[in-house]
Amino acid sequence: NGQILVDGQPACTGFPSSMDVAGVATLRYDGQGNVVDAAQAHLDKHIVHLDLPLDTHVEVMRWANHINVRITMTPRVGGQLGDCGDFDGNPDNDVTGLTVYGSECLFHHMTPVR
Repeated sequence: NGQILVDGQPACTGFPSSMDVAGVATLRYDGQGNVVDAAQAHLDKHIVHLDLPLDTHVEVMRWANHINVRITMTPRVGGQLGDCGDFDGNPDNDVTGLTVYGSECLFHHMTPVR
């Protein structure tokens, strides 16, 4: 049904809207921001912004048949390695077009995008 849920409860039910999850995140749902894929630049934007601890930001661009996600963060002292890259300054060894399957999903509630 396309709802935005926090701990299984509807959140950011209006457009635009925002909410705080005390000590965890700030969520904002609006049409502000740059799209990941320029092919969608002409469409109305519906973006969920999550501001998380450790200067981590997640943007979920919601489209009719799919989503795009941008994750930005500050490199951690001592280095880090993740599914999308390692902050070595070489974008050629970073992952793009990653598909996450249901068994690997980090989210508690999965809703098919229709």
